[in-house]
Amino acid sequence: MDELNELRKRNFNDGENVTNKEEAQQQKKNNENENKDLKIIIISSILGFLFGFILEKSKVYEPKFIRQQMIFNKFLMMKMFFSALATSSLSIFILNLIAKERYNKVFESYRTMLKSKSILIVCAGGLILGLGMTIGGSCPGMVFVQLGAGVNYSYLTLVGGLLAGLFHGLLNSYLTASSKPDAVTSKTLFELIKVNAIIVRILFIVLLAAGVALMEIFVPWKKDYSFRDNTRPFFSVTSEVWQPIIGGCCLGSLQFFSLLLLSKSLGSSSSFTTAVSLIFPFKILEKFPYLKKFRFGLNNYLSLLFVLSVFGGSMASSFLGGVFNKAQPVHPYNAVLGGFLLVFGARLAGGCNTGHGISGTSHLFIGSIVAMMSMFASGILLGFFARTNDFFF
Repeated sequence: MDELNELRKRNFNDGENVTNKEEAQQQKKNNENENKDLKIIIISSILGFLFGFILEKSKVYEPKFIRQQMIFNKFLMMKMFFSALATSSLSIFILNLIAKERYNKVFESYRTMLKSKSILIVCAGGLILGLGMTIGGSCPGMVFVQLGAGVNYSYLTLVGGLLAGLFHGLLNSYLTASSKPDAVTSKTLFELIKVNAIIVRILFIVLLAAGVALMEIFVPWKKDYSFRDNTRPFFSVTSEVWQPIIGGCCLGSLQFFSLLLLSKSLGSSSSFTTAVSLIFPFKILEKFPYLKKFRFGLNNYLSLLFVLSVFGGSMASSFLGGVFNKAQPVHPYNAVLGGFLLVFGARLAGGCNTGHGISGTSHLFIGSIVAMMSMFASGILLGFFARTNDFFF
């Protein structure tokens, strides 16, 4: 009997030891996941802060420069955009060499998003976004830069954007059902023309660099910008403005760290959808699956954290540069309407000026290239129409 009791006791202790070991392993795993999530949160915050800081320093957030670009009176925005796109493309080229497996995960994730889109929807979204850019003098990600820099009525642009996020989220199932996905949308330029990806990427970077150089040669950046304070240093955290090409290169380099450290492309328009999804009770969200998928998950919350950090970076930069609340605003009506159009267009297309314009185009996806070209096409056309008819300039 004593031997039997001893055996039972031993078995019980063995089972308890196994349970304790499993619990310890699970606790270790949970701690590792928490540490990983914390690192991701910190990195996202830093990237967002730098994103806002750089955009503010480059002054492309000012509504007048966005509008003036559309009628080719100022080239600060285009110089920065081309520089950022070239540097982002170079970042992707390097990552393909040093971390190909990690980059491919991001690449295929972006392709999956585009597979649900048609060229018609992407083009329509880009056209609407472009109209919003010219009317509101902003972009989805730029809204938070303007808020941080104290641009008057930028909060109305945010309100318009949130309304657009809500409107698109509620009607998404009807909007997507109206157009069937196209295979070409998720193809890349090098796949379409059947040329080696390395050659296409190098040529693309060279063409962008040449375009930036030509713009700077014919229109030096200091002719486009009127300094408010000439005594500040040229390139420091207390500078009033940075040379737009330097700013663009700094912005584009953030793509490298986002892809390498977060396995994620830069983008900001999804934050509007995440924000509006939080106002609904979960039971109501069951009726709107598109909004529901933006309600939970670290990646969704990171998009909010990113734009909040953009706001903080822009505010810090504007105060350090002595230009807080100095930018000329648009009319309140234009701010609301522009905010609605640019965010609705971005959500319809599946990306904004950063998402499609820099990230997707750097990946060389056809859908992103079409969206980017559509943005500028409609913005330029409306810009010249408005200039001719004295509509809002």
